[in-house]
Amino acid sequence: DAGAHPVLVLTKDNLAEDLEADKTSLTQRAQELEAANRVNAARAREFQFISEISQIISQEQKLEILLPLIANLVSDKFNVYHVGIFLTDEGHKYTVLQAANSEGGQRMLNRSHRLELGTGIVGNVAQSGTPRVALDVGADAVFFDNPDLPATRSEMAIPLNARGVTIGVLDVQSTKPGEFTENVINTLSILGDQIAIAIENARLFARTQQAL
Repeated sequence: DAGAHPVLVLTKDNLAEDLEADKTSLTQRAQELEAANRVNAARAREFQFISEISQIISQEQKLEILLPLIANLVSDKFNVYHVGIFLTDEGHKYTVLQAANSEGGQRMLNRSHRLELGTGIVGNVAQSGTPRVALDVGADAVFFDNPDLPATRSEMAIPLNARGVTIGVLDVQSTKPGEFTENVINTLSILGDQIAIAIENARLFARTQQAL
């Protein structure tokens, strides 16, 4: 019949190709879901870390105990080899290292390490009040090569903002390049706000004690 529609005949080869394409698509989808689940699980752990750290530091009112406590907690929870806490001086000219967990950080503390605002990653963050990340310190022109921390391959500096003022910087360094993803930056920025509150509360406590 001239008006009849052609009949589509599926061969074994056609069916095999279709099945293989479906299998590939399902495999890719499964991999995407697995990757998404890993990201979500990592985010959940990070927020749990924030909750745990915030709860601990909110109970400490002495600044000289609080700052080393924060450095050690962040290092342990986020598995990084160096954490430093800088506080900006009253003249807003320098940001001064006040606590660190690593051996190199201890040497820096012993010689009263400080950075002029605008110098290096930490100095830039202290001046600008916005986070800064060097995914590969060798390729970042702002990175200041520190002989006390030769193993550093990536660095993240988070501002400690209180009442609209940057009072210091949380400096986190890793031995792995590209360590700090956008999610980690966002997570530690939230933690930075909690740290700033704890520092301000400790300062208020010290002023109250002096007044009494």
